[in-house]
Amino acid sequence: MKYLLGVDLGTSGTKTVLFDEAGNSVAAHTVEYPLYQPKNGWAEQDPDDWYRAAITTIKAVLEQSKVDPASIAGLAISGQMHGLVMLDKDGKVLRRSILWCDARTGKQCAEITERVGKNRLIEINANPALPGFTACKILWVREEEPETYSQCDCILLPKDYVRYRLTGVKAMEISDASGTNLLDIRKREWSAEILEKLEIDPKLLPPLIESAAVAGHISAQAAALTGLKEGTIVAGGAGDNAAAAIGTGVCRDGQSFVTLGTSGVVFAHTSKPSIDPLGRVHTFCAAVPGAWTAMSCTLAAGLSMRWMRDEFFSAEQEAETKAGRDVYDLMTAKAQAVPLGADGLIYLPYLMGERSPVLDPEARGVFFGLSARHGKAEMTRAVLEGITLSQRHNLEVLQEMGIEPEELAACGGGGRSPFWRQLLADILKCRVTTIKSKEGPALGAAILAGTAAGIFATVEEGCSKLVVKGDALATPDPKAAAAYDEVYALYQSLYPALRGSFARLAALRESLNGERKQKYPSVFSVQFERFGKVIPGIDVKSVAAILEQCDCPTDAVTYVPSEPKLETPELMADLQNRVFGGLPIQIGYCSGHNRVLNCAEYHRNSELNICGTDAIFMLAPLSAIKDGVLDSQAVEIFTAPAGTAVLLYETTLHYAPCSYDKDGQFRVCVVLPRGTNTDKPSDCGSDLEASMLTNENKWLLAHANSPEAKAGLTAGQVIGRNICLDD
Repeated sequence: MKYLLGVDLGTSGTKTVLFDEAGNSVAAHTVEYPLYQPKNGWAEQDPDDWYRAAITTIKAVLEQSKVDPASIAGLAISGQMHGLVMLDKDGKVLRRSILWCDARTGKQCAEITERVGKNRLIEINANPALPGFTACKILWVREEEPETYSQCDCILLPKDYVRYRLTGVKAMEISDASGTNLLDIRKREWSAEILEKLEIDPKLLPPLIESAAVAGHISAQAAALTGLKEGTIVAGGAGDNAAAAIGTGVCRDGQSFVTLGTSGVVFAHTSKPSIDPLGRVHTFCAAVPGAWTAMSCTLAAGLSMRWMRDEFFSAEQEAETKAGRDVYDLMTAKAQAVPLGADGLIYLPYLMGERSPVLDPEARGVFFGLSARHGKAEMTRAVLEGITLSQRHNLEVLQEMGIEPEELAACGGGGRSPFWRQLLADILKCRVTTIKSKEGPALGAAILAGTAAGIFATVEEGCSKLVVKGDALATPDPKAAAAYDEVYALYQSLYPALRGSFARLAALRESLNGERKQKYPSVFSVQFERFGKVIPGIDVKSVAAILEQCDCPTDAVTYVPSEPKLETPELMADLQNRVFGGLPIQIGYCSGHNRVLNCAEYHRNSELNICGTDAIFMLAPLSAIKDGVLDSQAVEIFTAPAGTAVLLYETTLHYAPCSYDKDGQFRVCVVLPRGTNTDKPSDCGSDLEASMLTNENKWLLAHANSPEAKAGLTAGQVIGRNICLDD
């Protein structure tokens, strides 16, 4: 009888499983290793820990099983994706690997998007630039650790590094390479265009191989360490989720699975690339030649449960371990005793930032609705529900792409829990099945090894022979599913409401750690999204040149609603049609010196500001006005560099821009729909709203110590500290 080895290189540890030709597990062994977090949001591991774990586990299963090493037909590795492994010219590791769940590379992602173009990157690679992917990690090392980068001779991914150590052959397998942001997904080759635009030397990247291809053979050194026979075939292997797909039999159109390991994934097979234009979920090359996959990735699914275990159930874990039981079973039992909805407690599983579908490295975990009533049981149920609600969020994106699974195979640690499978069925509203083998990724790797060794003619044949569906089946409970619709509606509303706050929290962390690079965020930041957006393609150089000819007081502010010098036919046509949708417009300017808030205005129209100089905007949301009063605590401050065109939404309160420098001046072109700054109507009434009108279409709220308030121009008030940038 022939045997196959599947090595599952995960984030928590490496598990090696020995299978016979029928797919039965003969022996298994796991070795864990540490995760290093030098800073908040960082995640690293030592590649040599993975190699030692692979050697140890392979040797252990051979000793346990006592099979003849000559009977082992092949080996393949399933591996955590995206981790950056950098080798020098001698094949030595240059630094710890930056992992898939590391969130440090927001700046580099923006750089990739700018260099390649967001739409072009998705067109080539099918994915946007994401902090978890490999390309941004390469740029981070190049920028932050140039000496290390200068020594780099080869870049590998985690499982490819371990395979290199076992065989001596450097290569990168195709499903894993899909997650680097450097691959042309359709052509299944490195993208020369992306590499050129990112200035990454193609020589750093090894040859590409298919998952079931022969990648190399066990070296003499690896044979001596593991007990394997020298020359044993080693297949390309696959990224963890691509391998899990094979291990659950997902290798044909219409087949899908959900895995709840460290990360949470909804995964579907497709015979042609199916791409989300917003890049909210990923399209990768499949482990099946000539096929692709669409998948989501919640970064902290099982990781959230592990965090709960370590931080809240450490005493129980010790007691359960002594009794020979799994503490996760205890945690799940406590959660199951809590009614649906966790007594009004909702959990957002963003412990490590988030990838799918919100694409936000600054997002963080949230317990929403926490009260003194809640204990560990409610929190555990909320975590289980929150992880599952995030899978529904991802499934809805796949459904938008035309992928409509009626049944999902559940795998990973969470898939073994009947309670969690029922949660999946109720929240995702589809049947949830299981696979008889509990070794999804390892079994998938073994099938790839068997295909490379010639035991199976194709990957599909290996799946049909080795993957057996389990007896368990969870079907949606209509009553529970309806209740979860309400929970999901609230869950889904929380991230958009907190998106700007997550970005502000990231800036606060930088400040507390002494790392803040600038005092105020820019109009290009996430915080600014709710106030407006930057408009590209405007002839800002011409605008700046004209502004230099306009009056600009040194100690005050002037505002001219309509300036003939600026109202050129070319600029009028462009802004009227492209920015204001054909509405007649007027182009004026605001200039001078200002460093104080003083007032806030509300226009019932969007306003375009084109910065001829660096400028600062003080903004607040319209919703912050309560009974004609705005607290200055609601005001946020943003910088806008010269040459930036900023569209402020009609729901944004603002006033005159501020000078960037204490002794400087600002020059800003102001564009509004024509006629919106006319005089206040004489018969508009005397109620609160009318008493705040200073023009036909504009409210004014003034601070008590401002000239406007002292002149009695408005009943609208700004209370609290009057913000001065010189304070």
